[in-house]
Amino acid sequence: MPFSSLPNELLSQILSHASPSGTRYSCLLVNRRFYSLMLPIIYRDLQIPFINHNRLVTFIRTVRRNAFLGEHTRSICLGEDPFDTKRSVERIIGSNDINKLFPFLSKIELFAMTFERTMLYRFWAYCARAQCLGEVVLHYPDLVPLVQPIKGLKKLTWSFTGCEISPVLMLPEGLQETKWILRKWLNSLGKCTPNLEALVVGCVGREGTWGISDRIGLEIEEWSREAVVLPRLEKLREFEWREGEGIKPAAVWRDVAEGVLEEHKDQLERLRWEVAFCPDGAYTTVDQGPGFWDMLKALTNLKKLELVLYPGSPVPSQQIGGTGQVGWTTEHISAAMLKFLEGAADWDPKGLQEFKVRFSVIGPLLLAEHRLLGRLRNAKHLKTFEMTFGIPTFKNMEPPTNEGAKDFLYWYYDEAKMTQVIQSLPTVLRELLINFDGKHDVYDGYRQYEFGPMEDTIDKWDEDGSTRAQIRDLVNQRRSLSGSLLRSHMPGLEKAYIGGYNIAGSV
Repeated sequence: MPFSSLPNELLSQILSHASPSGTRYSCLLVNRRFYSLMLPIIYRDLQIPFINHNRLVTFIRTVRRNAFLGEHTRSICLGEDPFDTKRSVERIIGSNDINKLFPFLSKIELFAMTFERTMLYRFWAYCARAQCLGEVVLHYPDLVPLVQPIKGLKKLTWSFTGCEISPVLMLPEGLQETKWILRKWLNSLGKCTPNLEALVVGCVGREGTWGISDRIGLEIEEWSREAVVLPRLEKLREFEWREGEGIKPAAVWRDVAEGVLEEHKDQLERLRWEVAFCPDGAYTTVDQGPGFWDMLKALTNLKKLELVLYPGSPVPSQQIGGTGQVGWTTEHISAAMLKFLEGAADWDPKGLQEFKVRFSVIGPLLLAEHRLLGRLRNAKHLKTFEMTFGIPTFKNMEPPTNEGAKDFLYWYYDEAKMTQVIQSLPTVLRELLINFDGKHDVYDGYRQYEFGPMEDTIDKWDEDGSTRAQIRDLVNQRRSLSGSLLRSHMPGLEKAYIGGYNIAGSV
């Protein structure tokens, strides 16, 4: 069949897989047919964070003059430029015709770290008028209660500040006022989002490390005399507490997570919990561990659990070549993870069907890993198990030098240790994944992202790229373990991915 005879529906599906970075725009220049098919694809998911004033005005003007373009948009990501004195994004969010520009918008993400609180009220008003809106992602340093019902909203992600010394919290009344505001925010969810099914709160990304809040205009006496009752979201089934990339929110925000879990302990089915271990302060490993496992034990209907363990916040610097500040070491991270998992000793996974855990490093003795695996033996209905790691660590616990190759820990090629791990797993498993995921972690001794090139400068300890090459080869190697390790223990296993190699065919 000649290419020109392909139906538009099929060609559109093919073009939708083109890379957004530049290939899609190149397709616009091929011919008129490609142009007409690619234009809706480009406008379907708009990513325009931190765009400057002139480009933003040009974009809005284009959509206004070509109304059919906005009709293709299903999701949009808007980010303010902190140096934009004209506050362009705020003006667009606050305009009355934004729903006319994007009438079929189902998801909106807004970076509003320097917005005024009054503009957030306008944003909620826009969300309430949207006809098809089902998901909102908001990055803002504070909590702003919803003021109008958003009946179609099914998923809400709220990323707030990770700064413990923010101007608001440092006020004499700031902490108590914050506790009142978060209860009022939760109460507003119960009134304004009756169909909410998934709630994500915490520091979703590095945007949580900056931003301001103008809460100074609130009435201080109001929070001291008004009692706020926590709501119950009848349709809520999924909750995530995020300490993304090891950035922990201010400790007071954790009351949001505790309040949600307490009110919905008998109805939550999916839980993702991220932990950023901190070397000091009130929000430490000792405090987090018992509290989390106590809350987890109370979730009687939990089916899917994802646990992510990070080192502390902010990203610890690594001492390489005798320079730099001493940060977390492998021993510190392993000890923190083990301490956190002490509370799992009395945990009964009950009806758990899916469990995913991410460790920052691979421990040489597998103590933390076995502490969790021992509890999973009681998961009689567990079908999916994933255990991933950030990056491999050095066997001698020393950073790399230019003196030669270093050995890395990757024990899932050790048949004796793998036998111990597999025999600790439930026999009813259908899917199994044990690997490091190839992404950087907050314990990133290699200073890279997904093993790609550095954006700024080349580290002196790896000028020739030999260490990165070793890691890349380690991740990409395809050495298989014998399927006999799995065959007798998990007879129903359908998918097995261990150490970068799919061994399902040999099971």
